[in-house]
Amino acid sequence: MKTISITEAELLACKFRSQTGISLTDPISVKTLIRKLGITLVYRPLSDTSYGISCKSNSGKMFILVNSTSTRGRQHFTIAHELYHLFYDENPVPHLCSVQSSVAEKNANRFASALLMPKEGILNMVSSEDITVHKVSLASVLRMEQFFGTSRTTLLYRLKDLNLITQDKVDELKRVPVKDSAREYGYDLSLYNPGNEGVVISDFGEKARLLYEKEVISEGHYQELLNMIIYDQKQN
Repeated sequence: MKTISITEAELLACKFRSQTGISLTDPISVKTLIRKLGITLVYRPLSDTSYGISCKSNSGKMFILVNSTSTRGRQHFTIAHELYHLFYDENPVPHLCSVQSSVAEKNANRFASALLMPKEGILNMVSSEDITVHKVSLASVLRMEQFFGTSRTTLLYRLKDLNLITQDKVDELKRVPVKDSAREYGYDLSLYNPGNEGVVISDFGEKARLLYEKEVISEGHYQELLNMIIYDQKQN
């Protein structure tokens, strides 16, 4: 399997944004995008080292499972990562995405970074001085991670890939406590916390209801189908 370059990941991400009607500068609402693409998305608790899984049926139906114990920023990245597997992976077999690294995982990570944090969007949010001295400020980092809905670490490595900061600056900003700094700058902390446990994004329930209303299935069968997606939601 070929390793895609950062430039190739950029081009794929731009193509994907264009095909799905998203501008090259705006943040992505992943839940809205998933609904638009007709993908079934389920949030459930997984192990600490597992982020998500995706698969595609022979008929083209697509499914993504995301670890609800991850932070919301990490969840957004996981969804974008799984979109690469579903649309561009040379061998899109079902597999659990974890901390382990492989060519396919690296490719998906590069695509996810470029998709969620488009180069044009980032350049719109940094000053000319940030660009020339390669020292993007903490205030700018906070503003961007909140705007694009990504984790601090993911954003920092994206900025490094774009040559906007050095590795020394990455290391310096990684030592800054994420939640404390966000709180000090007056930002909401939900991005840095887990959430969405039990959430299901799918037209499964709608289709089941239509079958029931057309008397194709009984009320009991309809309830059984609903129970397949109903989950005890502890936090949304």
